[in-house]
Amino acid sequence: MLKTILSRLQRLNPLLFACMAGLIVIGVTFVYSACSVRGDPELRMLYMRHAEVGVAGLVIYLALALTNYRIVIRRWSGLVYLVCLVLLVLVPLIGEVRMGAQRWLFGIQPSEPAKLAIIMMLAWLYSRRETKRGVLTFLLTLVVVGVPAALILMQPDLGTAMVLIPTVFAMLFVARVAPRIVWTCVLVGATVVTLVLGLIYTAEKTDLPQERREQLIEMTQLKPHQVRRLQVFLFPDKDLHGSGYNRRQSEIAVGSGGVWGKGYLKGEQYMLGYLPPSVSSNDFIFAVLAEEAGFAGSLTVLLLFLGLLSSGLWIAFHCQDDTGRLFCVGVLTLTFSHMFINIAMTIGMMPITGLPLPFISYGRTFMLTMMAAFGMVQSVSIYGRESEIRF
Repeated sequence: MLKTILSRLQRLNPLLFACMAGLIVIGVTFVYSACSVRGDPELRMLYMRHAEVGVAGLVIYLALALTNYRIVIRRWSGLVYLVCLVLLVLVPLIGEVRMGAQRWLFGIQPSEPAKLAIIMMLAWLYSRRETKRGVLTFLLTLVVVGVPAALILMQPDLGTAMVLIPTVFAMLFVARVAPRIVWTCVLVGATVVTLVLGLIYTAEKTDLPQERREQLIEMTQLKPHQVRRLQVFLFPDKDLHGSGYNRRQSEIAVGSGGVWGKGYLKGEQYMLGYLPPSVSSNDFIFAVLAEEAGFAGSLTVLLLFLGLLSSGLWIAFHCQDDTGRLFCVGVLTLTFSHMFINIAMTIGMMPITGLPLPFISYGRTFMLTMMAAFGMVQSVSIYGRESEIRF
C-alpha cells in the first residue's frame, strides 16, 4: 500500500505543486503585511487563518491527487453539483449579510465550490460517449450553468457569475460543442458589452438633458453600483472620493513601488490608510505586493502563475481521455480569468469586480476550492496517462 502511494506521488507534477506552494507562501506573507496595521487583534491574525487554510487545503489536495479523477468526476460530480445548488438556494433565505451582500452561509461562500461543481459536471457531460455534441448539449449546458449563475446573481455577485463565462466557453470550444452557436454567442456577447459601455460613455460624455441621460443608463439594465464602477472605468477621474477611490489608491500603490519596491512592511498606501484595510488583504492584495516588492516582485508572481498554468496545460495535453482534459481546461481557464481580472482591475485596466487573486488573496472558501481543483489536476497527472481501457 505504502509503495503504491509513493509511486503515485512520484508522478505528481513538481512544477504545478511548486508554483502553487510559492503563491500560497507569498499570500500568507502579504496578507500579514496588509493586516499588520489593523486595530483589531483578530484581524491582524488573518495571515494565520490563511496559513491554516493552506495546510488544511494541502490535505485535501493530496487526498484528491491520489484519488482517480475519473471516479470523482463520473460518480460524484452530480452529488457535488446538487449540494452546491441547495446551498445557493439557502443563501438568500438564511445567509449572512456582509458589506451589503448576502453571500455567506455557515461561514462559507457557496458560490466558490459551485464553480468547481460546474466544471466537474461539464467535464462529465462532454466526455460521455453517448453525448452528441450538438444543439441539445449546448442547451443542456445553458441549464447546468444558468441555474447556479442565476442564484449567484441574486446575492448579488456579478463578478463570480461573469467569470463562469470564459470558463464555460473554453470547455465548449475544446469539446467542440455546437461551434457555430458558440461563436455566435461570443459575437453577441461582445456586441452587448460594447453597447452597454457605449450607452454609459454617451450618457457621461455628451451634453444631454438629465432625463435623457437617465434613460440611457436605464437601458443598460445594470444596478446603480455596477453603473458607477463602469463610469469610473471609462472616466478614471470621476468620483475620486467615492466609487473611484479604491482604484486610484491602488494605482498609486502599484506605481510608487518602482523596480524593487519600498521594502517589506513599508507600504505607505495601506500603512497610512489610503488603501482601505477592508480590501487590502483580499481584492487589492496585488497593490500591496507591488508597492512593497515592486516590479520584480510582481514579475515573480506572474512567472509563478505562468508556471502553474503551463504545467496544467502540459498535463491536459498528455491526458488520454476527454474527462481529464476538459476538467484541466476548465480549472486553468477559471484560474487565468481570476488572475487576469484581479491584476487588471488593480492597475486600472478593467472595472472593479471583487474577484480574488488565486492563492494570494485572503479567502478561506476560495482557497480550499482552488486547492481541491488543482489536487484533481494532479490526479490527472497521475492517472491521466493511463488509457481508458486499462482503467
